[in-house]
Amino acid sequence: MLRTATVLYLLGAAGCSGPTEPDLVIEPITIESVDVLILESFPPQAATHVKGVIGDGCSELHSEEQRRTGDRVTITVLRRRPKDAICTQIAKLYDRTIRLEGVFPPGRYWLRVNDVEKAFTTQ
Repeated sequence: MLRTATVLYLLGAAGCSGPTEPDLVIEPITIESVDVLILESFPPQAATHVKGVIGDGCSELHSEEQRRTGDRVTITVLRRRPKDAICTQIAKLYDRTIRLEGVFPPGRYWLRVNDVEKAFTTQ
């Protein structure tokens, strides 16, 4: 009898993991515009003004990552939202000025924010 009770207790405990977090979907936000600002500085520096849509009422900003390889700067802006969630259809907007890392000696450069690419020149 004691052995049966122990097995049932262990089976019950294994099935109870407590509340679980919903599966999250992490994906790029929609970018509507990208403007490059050349700062009046020496050495030349730059920033970008980015506007977009994070998503619906369940979506939240997840991360912003910036990488630079030579004359190319890539910024990735991601959102997170619960998978299969039913949410309010009120758009959460993204409007941010981001300083581009490093200096920009005279030349031509390319900035990519998610799927929007913009060329710019410094003098």
